[in-house]
Formats: sequence, structure tokens, C-alpha cells
Amino acid sequence: MSHLDEERIQAAARARRAGGRAADEEHLAACAACRERVAALRAVAAAAAAVDAAETEAGTLTVPSFDALVLPGLRGAPAAAPLPPAPRAAWRLTLELVARQARLVPGALWPLTALGFAAVLLLAWRAGPVVGSLVLGPGVTLLVTLGALAVCEPRRDPRREVLAAIPIPPVAVWLARLAFVLGIDLVAATAASLLLGALDRAAGPLPLVGAWLGPALLSAGLAVFGSVWRSPALGATLALTAWAAGTVAALGGLADGVGHGLAAVWATNPATLALACALFAAAAWLVSRPARTLPEGPL
Repeated sequence: MSHLDEERIQAAARARRAGGRAADEEHLAACAACRERVAALRAVAAAAAAVDAAETEAGTLTVPSFDALVLPGLRGAPAAAPLPPAPRAAWRLTLELVARQARLVPGALWPLTALGFAAVLLLAWRAGPVVGSLVLGPGVTLLVTLGALAVCEPRRDPRREVLAAIPIPPVAVWLARLAFVLGIDLVAATAASLLLGALDRAAGPLPLVGAWLGPALLSAGLAVFGSVWRSPALGATLALTAWAAGTVAALGGLADGVGHGLAAVWATNPATLALACALFAAAAWLVSRPARTLPEGPL
């Protein structure tokens, strides 16, 4: 036996008196399941009418409890996963996210960075074509490292709990902020290299960029990973220690075996770039993992 559809069940529930569709009445007389559905709808309508009458008589409005509003939805079928945004909307959202992260960067970072790059460029230009790259490389690496440290906080920072309340993944917010600051630093470093190469034609722009690109990314990767993993102090210690050792090795201040090995790492090559990418990826993975900020147990 087929049953009445939802529309006919609702029509039968509204028809409290005789006079409904004859076919439906005959079906309800023979089908207990449909009669139960009609009776349930009539009971709900009667309860709602009683509440309305009571509230009208008392002149008050009863606010339903939180459980009454939420539990029916939680007990129902799970909601479908949201569709990913269209490519154009995704790009617009990404640009807006990066632009908003610019407001969260410490205000003193930009003038200090500009002064730092100007000082490094001036020192490299005054040092001449031979020593200029030796000045530009460590100087740019230090500035990029400080920029990375300025936008990173430990994974256990309580302020990260706010990021969990927004619809955008926290790792996306973190990556947007980091990409914004590192992007500005790398563009400024490239401009400084091009300008230095134009002022001193003996040093080409590509060797000048190669003097700082690998070390800067590796040092920034160490700073970011240490900051996210434990604390900015650890990130600064790792990055500045590597920066000092790499700079001394590049200047030939270490023993031959150690110096050559460290100088090979502290250079722009595929291995150094891959290691830097691995450090950034590990830091992003840590950001995406929840970290407890409060002790467990009863309050």
C-alpha cells in the first residue's frame, strides 16, 4: 500500500472536520501509519496554538532555550560541506586577507626596514665591487630574518584562540601575514641589488641576488619554525646563530673543513632553498595543529 505524500498529510491535518478529500479519508481509514502522521501534526499545531494563547493572555513572549533551538539541528542530518569559492572570488578573498594582515604588522617595522635597507645599500656601495656582495648578503639576510620574527608568535599564544572563531583557517591568516612581510622584504632586497648593480657595473645583479637569497630564506625559515614551535626567543636564537656562523664562514673565518661545509649550506643553491621551504612547511603544519593553552582538569 502506498502512503500519502507530505502535502496531502498536511492538508489532512488542517482539515479537522469532515469534508476533506474522499480518497484521502478512505486511505486514512485503512492506513495506521498515515493516521499517526496526521495525528502528530495535529498535536504539534495544538501545542503551538496553546502556547500562543497563553502568551497572548499573559502579554509576554517566551524565549526558547538554547538546547531547544540547537539540539534538533544537531540530531538531524549533517550539513553538506560548503562549495569552494569560484577562482575569481578566491583570488579576491586572498587579496583582501593579505591587505587586512598589513594592518596587524607592527607599525615600526616598515620605517626600520626602510632605514636598514638604505644603510645596507650605502655600505655595500661604499665598499666597492669586491666587498659589496659580502656586505649586501649578510645585511639583507639579517633584515629579512627580523621581518619574519616580527610577524610570528608561538603556537601556544592565547590570542590564537581568536583565529579559531573565524571562518578562515588560522594557517591561511598566518601564511597571508608572513607572505606579505617576506614579500615586501624580498622585493626591497631585489630592488637594492638592482640599484647596486646599476651603480657599480662590475657587480652584476644576479650574483648580488644570489649573495642573499638562499641565506635569507634559510634564516627566515629557522626564525619562523622556532617561533611557532616554541617561542620567538628560540626562533631568534636559531636564526641569528645560523646567520653569524654563515657570515663568518662566508668571510673565511672558520677552519677549512667546517668553513667550506657551512659556506656551501649558507649559499643560494637548490639544497638550501629546499631546506628553507621544508622549514616554512613545518611551521605551517604546526600552525594548523591545535595547541592547548589551558591545563586540563576540572576548574
